[in-house]
Amino acid sequence: MRRAVIRCAATLVVVGTGPLGCAPAAPSPPAPPDGTFVAGYHPYWAGRSWDDYPFDVLDRLYFFETEARPDGTLELHGWPTEWADLLAAASEAGVGVTPTVSMHDEDGFEVLFSDATRTERLVSAIVDMVSSGPPVRGLHLDFEVFRPVATEARDGFTAFVVEVASRIRALDRGYAVSVFTLAFDRDDVFNERALAAVADYLVVQGYDFHSPGSVSAGPTAPTSGWGDINWEAAVRRFDELGVPRHQVVMSVPLFGYEWPVEAERVGAPTRGPGVTIPLTAPDDVLPELPRALARSERYGIERDAASGSVWYRFEDGEGWRQGWFDDVQSLTAKYALARSLGLGGVALFPLAYGNDHVWEGLRDAFPSR
Repeated sequence: MRRAVIRCAATLVVVGTGPLGCAPAAPSPPAPPDGTFVAGYHPYWAGRSWDDYPFDVLDRLYFFETEARPDGTLELHGWPTEWADLLAAASEAGVGVTPTVSMHDEDGFEVLFSDATRTERLVSAIVDMVSSGPPVRGLHLDFEVFRPVATEARDGFTAFVVEVASRIRALDRGYAVSVFTLAFDRDDVFNERALAAVADYLVVQGYDFHSPGSVSAGPTAPTSGWGDINWEAAVRRFDELGVPRHQVVMSVPLFGYEWPVEAERVGAPTRGPGVTIPLTAPDDVLPELPRALARSERYGIERDAASGSVWYRFEDGEGWRQGWFDDVQSLTAKYALARSLGLGGVALFPLAYGNDHVWEGLRDAFPSR
């Protein structure tokens, strides 16, 4: 009963601003063979890198992304017509494809969800995209905000999720709805309790605990250690919010960051912003970025005992540089932690940055697929 009150209350905050209503409760997510959900993201800018994806171990493939504009319209990035081969390959392997609707514009988020007309336009555009396109397994909502927003925008987003979930499930009750959330929402941008009441899964950002703008170098996705900014602490936060663990999916990074730093010591202060270092990637995918595995082969790596992540360091003409990422060993530890904690699963971002060694580690971790 309390969940129903929370869900309707999330909508009532915008009563009088538009035709948004209460959604039915989320159905129980379909359980994978071993009870742990395995998903991966394919970004539109990664071309045919999907040719080498481990479809045999995936439960779901998130197409990343169709983008929401502040006016409520969608930028489809070729979905679905330009991705017919990907859809066919996934279908043949029995992997459900889920389109992602995303927004990475924090100002646009406030403009969009503070206005009921724009929000309703987006809801209609999403329902039309799903209903008129190829068969999919549901919808993933990836709206990323990392600063405080107006209360009406926060509540407007919650009401948007409620309405989208209701209309999507009216098309097919079997559609699964998942929603991006932050590991640590210090600015209270998302109403996680209300989102969990209507979504099948909350996909928690399990990385960027050290990010390009961090004041010191360090692991992007520590499972433990490094103060209280790690996977274990994130799971405790969702426990405290009352979110069932089977609804929590932790996203797993197949990339890290390399920073200019002031000294060679572990976790040294940074001298400037970091750059993304894909674990590896096809030559035609972001060729301007250094590859983490190539860097580590050249400079050697050390394993951080507290986080399990690996790092390397080297000195160039401008000073010391330090790179942090996850290798097969630390990725495997993350899968094991997710299973031991009874989480809903893991979602790898992005699959284009993996290789055969990563896929073998994934298969070993989830052998019952």
